[in-house]
Amino acid sequence: MIKDKKKKKIFDRYTVLIVIMIIAFSAIGTQLFNLQVNMGTYYSETANTKSHKLIPQEGPRGTITDKNGINLATNIQSYEVTFMDTDDSEKQFFSTMSKIFKILDDNGEHQDDSFALKVNPFRFEFNASDPKSIQTLQLRFLKDRGFQDSILKTEFKGKKETDLTPAETSKLDSELLKLTPEQVFNTLIDDKHYGIVSGVSKLDSKYTVDELRRYLLVKDAIKMNSFSGYKPVPIASNIKKNTALILWQKLSDLSGINVDIQPMRSYPYGTLASSVLGYINKISSTDQEKYAEKGYDVSSDYVGASGIEAVLEDRLKGSNGGDIVQIDKQGRITNKLASREASPGENVQLTLDANVQYATEQALQNEMTYLQNKGQIQDQRTKNATRGAAVVIDVHTGAVLALASLPSFNPNDFSNPSGLTDDEIKKYFSPDYEQLAKAQGMPQDLIDYMFPIDSSIKNNTTIRTDRFDYFPKYLYNYATMSLLPPGSTFKPLTGVAGLQTGVIDANKTVNDQGYFVGDGGNVIEFRSDGPNGYVNIVKALEKSSNPYFMTVGKDLKNQKGEDVLAKYAWQFGLGADPNGGNASSGIEIPENFGQVYNTISQRNINSTQFLLNIEQYLNTGTDYYNDKLPQVDLYDRGNDSKKVSDIKTQIKNSIKNTIKNVDESRKFTQNNKPYITSLTNLFKQLSQETGKNLSDANINDIVNKVVIQQMGMAIEDLTPKYNYHIYNASIGQGIDNFTPVQMANYIATLANGGTRYKVHLVDKIKDADGKVVSETKPEVLNKVDMRPETRSLIMQGMSQVTGGAGGDGTASAALGGFNNYIPTAGKTGTAQVDTTVQAKTGRSDYGWFVGYAPANDPQIAISVVIFDGGYGSEAAKVAKGIYEGYFKDQLTKMNYPFDINTTLPATTGASNTSSNK
Repeated sequence: MIKDKKKKKIFDRYTVLIVIMIIAFSAIGTQLFNLQVNMGTYYSETANTKSHKLIPQEGPRGTITDKNGINLATNIQSYEVTFMDTDDSEKQFFSTMSKIFKILDDNGEHQDDSFALKVNPFRFEFNASDPKSIQTLQLRFLKDRGFQDSILKTEFKGKKETDLTPAETSKLDSELLKLTPEQVFNTLIDDKHYGIVSGVSKLDSKYTVDELRRYLLVKDAIKMNSFSGYKPVPIASNIKKNTALILWQKLSDLSGINVDIQPMRSYPYGTLASSVLGYINKISSTDQEKYAEKGYDVSSDYVGASGIEAVLEDRLKGSNGGDIVQIDKQGRITNKLASREASPGENVQLTLDANVQYATEQALQNEMTYLQNKGQIQDQRTKNATRGAAVVIDVHTGAVLALASLPSFNPNDFSNPSGLTDDEIKKYFSPDYEQLAKAQGMPQDLIDYMFPIDSSIKNNTTIRTDRFDYFPKYLYNYATMSLLPPGSTFKPLTGVAGLQTGVIDANKTVNDQGYFVGDGGNVIEFRSDGPNGYVNIVKALEKSSNPYFMTVGKDLKNQKGEDVLAKYAWQFGLGADPNGGNASSGIEIPENFGQVYNTISQRNINSTQFLLNIEQYLNTGTDYYNDKLPQVDLYDRGNDSKKVSDIKTQIKNSIKNTIKNVDESRKFTQNNKPYITSLTNLFKQLSQETGKNLSDANINDIVNKVVIQQMGMAIEDLTPKYNYHIYNASIGQGIDNFTPVQMANYIATLANGGTRYKVHLVDKIKDADGKVVSETKPEVLNKVDMRPETRSLIMQGMSQVTGGAGGDGTASAALGGFNNYIPTAGKTGTAQVDTTVQAKTGRSDYGWFVGYAPANDPQIAISVVIFDGGYGSEAAKVAKGIYEGYFKDQLTKMNYPFDINTTLPATTGASNTSSNK
């Protein structure tokens, strides 16, 4: 029997549909569970990151005032345009920025630009002048933006940078430095990085490199800012109020844009006292870790970079505050979640008198300008008198009333968030020495000699160094950092040492015939001075007699010992005992500290100088007499193996230590066989390790004809039978080198009777409410061994130098008339530059003046120096202007005819009130 029923279907279309629906909803449910449960925390945090923002509020820096409360560094309110990165503002980024750039341009504003990568031409420009610092900053710039990743992947098999060996790290850095600025720029604007090309193309197909860079500035700031919590990114700072109003009216069309009020550092008198105040700057990438540990916001905070701003950073810096807010997709604040109030830093009151500072700077600049225009004073070329320094000190406290270093700089250039202009970067950090030299008419061969290509910079063919420090450095503090021979301004100290030790007295005379007979009958002539006849200590100071003070120096050494002069100088703060003296004037800002001639220091200098000679002779393959020898490289090279480096170090240390320590009464000769054998063996090892494989004869020649010869000359230079070091030292030459600050304090110590005070710039520190939290009291460093009669004789001579007491000294032309109102005393000095350098480069002598006033009851001591200033009699003219500033009230009552304006103007108009520069 056949069954006619149809076979029942297992799946019909309804069943299939139900199954599909079950699978779909199961997948959706699983994904929802995953999103809400498994990934809930992640997406919640992401949402908070996008909707919760920190709106920082900068704590104002404390003010810096002079002793009378005149503001030298303060804060002003400025308007700042910022961009908040949200989902919506990111989508509209390019159209929004295009509108912002147009508004800024139409209103004469400038976009913030501290980005080191420049275009037209492509280059890196960092706020540094030292080549090593520049390379460090360039490497940090590239690594912060991930340029090392591809190199690590291809060259080091994906190793992390922290796992590299020192050699591998050096290779990585070398590869990074091969990247050209143009390659870096093109990589950053590419779609794989910031996508700027495609973004700008949608707005305008005819864009320029400069336009692309404007977007790059903001995109890069967003990226760098992301490491510190997605805060608003500044686009333009210090904009005008009218521009801020325009932007406020258009905020609804500018997604992510806000306009905020921010405090900004301002220096109302521009360049005034900039060498003391210093400047502030954004935290560099190399210092970010250090400041982050101190709680700084390294993405936006400014810190002191020099001067008082730097050394008192911890006191001046305010505490930042801010609001944590909730924002909508447009970047608008919808809710304030938390808040912390910002607090200002402490206020610093300096010892400076702003009016005396102004008079000092004005007098110094006027004289420098006169010398430049004059071009020639007698036999001295003064066209390059472009640098100078002057210091004024209270003789009874050590307080600095004025400290000038010219040329100065405007600290407002650095505090302006718009960043330094290209011209300012070049001026302060990377001057084009070749261009500057050509502007003075120098021939190319002289340019190549004076400004050689900087070999310390890899692949460099254009950047030059200033070999002889010919051009001025605006950020260099010539008052505290320049170590200079004091010339004849040192003679009062030589006189003190001679009188105190009894090698001279008031009646001791020397027949000054315009020359001095030195060792072996060698005649040292002083043609510009001429003969002065028989002179005692007072007349010798008045006429600045070199033969007299050289005789004193010789007698000091022969009768009292080699270092007697140095021991008196150390008491006055000129140099310090190498065996443990306090090498500091006490001043709060950085200073160099020089030295007076003494046997220990001279040995150290000889060991260094003659080692340099040895290195040069061996590297060129010649000896002292220009005879040819095999070449041996003792210079430290980056590619030296550790063994080669160690051998070179052993050789150099052996040479230096021998020069320092061998008995100076005998010449170092070939009789020192054990030492020579040891040195020869080291040279053999070096020869083998470097692949030279020199013969024993070659090595013997190298050791005996260069090394032993130079060591013998270095030691012979120190033998007791030669006195030329003390001759030079007694008249302020040779290795005598001091700063203008140290010279001013030496004269203050002499003027007050022998009490050397700690030099200081800070008077008081106050909190925001004006309460004094610390105060600097006068601190005595030491008392000088000086009898009243010694001081009296020296002061008589110094009074006659300036035309007082009937004198006709070297400063009488400048200060003789002023003495009719207020008596002064002082000493001029003409300190020599190396004669070879002078003849080749056009440099001339340093013009010095030191002094005090009133002569009968000293209140202030001063020092003035002008580089390439020719003669001290010219520097004495600056002293007149300083005295006019300090004694102006007294002089006004006496109807004195002032040469300069001694009152600080109400303002120089130099404060930051606009982004236009």
